[in-house]
Amino acid sequence: MSDSDRYHALDAVRAFALLAGIALHSTLSFLPGMREGNWPISDDSTSVVPAAVFFVVHVFRMSLFYAIAGFFAHLLLERLGVYGLIRNRLRRIGLPFVVAMVVVMPLLLPSFMWAKHQLGMSGWPTIKMPIPEPQLPPWGHLWFLYLLLVLYALWLVMRAGVVTLDRGGRFMGTLDRVFAAVVTNPLGSVVFALPTALILYFTPWWQLWTGIPAPVMGLIPNLPAVLAFGSVFGFGWFLHRQAALLDALRDQWLRNLVVALVLTIVAMALIGAAPKFYDFPLPRNERIAYAISYNLATWFWVFGLIGAAVRFLSAPGQHWRYLADASFYMYLVHLPIVYALQAWMIRWPLHWSVKYALVLAITTAALLVTYHFGVRSTFVGKFLSGRKYPRGISGTPEAAAG
Repeated sequence: MSDSDRYHALDAVRAFALLAGIALHSTLSFLPGMREGNWPISDDSTSVVPAAVFFVVHVFRMSLFYAIAGFFAHLLLERLGVYGLIRNRLRRIGLPFVVAMVVVMPLLLPSFMWAKHQLGMSGWPTIKMPIPEPQLPPWGHLWFLYLLLVLYALWLVMRAGVVTLDRGGRFMGTLDRVFAAVVTNPLGSVVFALPTALILYFTPWWQLWTGIPAPVMGLIPNLPAVLAFGSVFGFGWFLHRQAALLDALRDQWLRNLVVALVLTIVAMALIGAAPKFYDFPLPRNERIAYAISYNLATWFWVFGLIGAAVRFLSAPGQHWRYLADASFYMYLVHLPIVYALQAWMIRWPLHWSVKYALVLAITTAALLVTYHFGVRSTFVGKFLSGRKYPRGISGTPEAAAG
């Protein structure tokens, strides 16, 4: 894709979604209740403030990522065809996922062992995972790539069925018109949010505080995650079919963000800012209100953040472009660095805010330095993004081979 026809705003959104994940994971050791749940990387200094940060970022960051993934998946389908899309996604998503599982995931263990030794802990964490029951294999923070591969497969199967049955294109034409009507309607988010809110309300094992249950373990992702993240993936897919609708999101960006923030506050008021990594009972009416407000907030954040990016970041910008290129690598490898720093600082007599700032600053610096000198212009960069870049922030990438 040439620089002139890139969706620079959506590059920025993708970078923001991934980098927000680093900020979120950097809060973990400072959350109240982690040590009581036998989580070894748990700091002496904790607060509900980083818990509130975790809660707010968790509302939107992965849904935002999947919306952008769906958008660019349809773009690749138009450019490469079905088999080209499959080959491209296996190279750019499948292979990095496998390599990261082999290389990155084992690097988490030393920090856990170090922290356990410092705190004199034994046994496994008692914090419950947001899944029906523990299953192998554990994906860790790489679950988002495994689920993305599953969504590619499911979406292509559904598309093949529609193409077979809808040879005249009438059904897809109707879907496009309905989609456009929903996106341009100020209350369109309600249509997207209600199915997930409904299924989560009736999910008995749902951990309310953690929102959409991330499929962190197991070969078969849980149904609420597939529905929730699959719907935003589909939103992105259909949004690219009618990319002019980005203008509608641009025009409504401020209203959508204000509504998203209000709904997030409502959801947090219903459940509380303190972490609850267990099945937290709520009265029936409050559970309904929470399911609706949380999922509506997710969709208003997605609409608002994409719209704000289109409003302010559509012009080419070398710094956002650089972060967009770096963000995938940064997210893949950040967690061992974050955990090592958090384990190192567990006993430091400093306020959590100082430690959090140090963890985030050192992690970001380490990731940017290693990306700039060890990834961007090397075979690793080509492996992750299909191209090499010059060492500088700006510049034209070398064409990817094959």
